[in-house]
Amino acid sequence: MTPSQPSTLYTYKFVRRSLPTDARSVLEIGCGAGALAALLQNDGLRVKAIDSDPLAVEQARLAGVAAEVCDWPSAIDEQFDAVLFTRSIHHIHDLIGAVTEARRTLTPGGHVIIEDFRAEGGSERSRGWFTRLAQTLDDEGALAEEVELDLAENHDLHSSDAIARALSAFATVEREDAAYYFRYLERHLRRPAAAAALLDRELALIESGKIDALGKRFVAFDA
Repeated sequence: MTPSQPSTLYTYKFVRRSLPTDARSVLEIGCGAGALAALLQNDGLRVKAIDSDPLAVEQARLAGVAAEVCDWPSAIDEQFDAVLFTRSIHHIHDLIGAVTEARRTLTPGGHVIIEDFRAEGGSERSRGWFTRLAQTLDDEGALAEEVELDLAENHDLHSSDAIARALSAFATVEREDAAYYFRYLERHLRRPAAAAALLDRELALIESGKIDALGKRFVAFDA
């Protein structure tokens, strides 16, 4: 099996620790090329993976994931111990409907797990840090190609506050900050191992309070 990218492993570790105890089944909404779903399947979980993009579903199937083309929200006559939105819920037009339908598909005690970014934009100091970092890496020849950075606010996407409000119907909503900037550079780096170093650097700067997190994570469930 091809080694997973640091970004995939970073998400995988978050999902694993956020699953309900003894979880056996997962619905991933917006599975992309299926990298996360494949890891979860390898753990013995039953994974139903869906995506609205037929090309992404084709790639996921090549990765051994039984993915299906499906828009969300969509009535699925199955129940799951967890429903995952990994960087997908910000652009689902019907945000309330997406969360409501996800909640309906949960088994008792199930969790909705979300990893996303602040579509409202990061702080000025964080954007400045990342722009300088990207320029330094480019000057050093660490990037395989020129990277165009678009870190502005996107008002066509759901903000992290809007996502939090949509989850407020749950009894409990846990949230945490997460690294995200490193994802913009990961696929452009000449050395794959450099992405893990970027992730570690970003996490350390967030922890020390020197930059503000662009990533946001939620785990929602009923008591």
